[in-house]
Amino acid sequence: MKHHIMIAMGLLMAAVFSFRLATALLAPGLGLSELYLFGGVIIAAALIFGGLRERRIARTQSRSEQP
Repeated sequence: MKHHIMIAMGLLMAAVFSFRLATALLAPGLGLSELYLFGGVIIAAALIFGGLRERRIARTQSRSEQP
């Protein structure tokens, strides 16, 4: 169940931060706000990949427990 939450939160964060980053990059100049948004995208990607890894582990454990 934990992996579902991690993947869902990661996808939600990725959507929000990616949209905000895309609109921020259209404005002239780069600053700390773009760095903040890029960091949010990286954290979202880490959540997604961590959730997928947890899902893979849970799936292999459930298969090994079945007779």
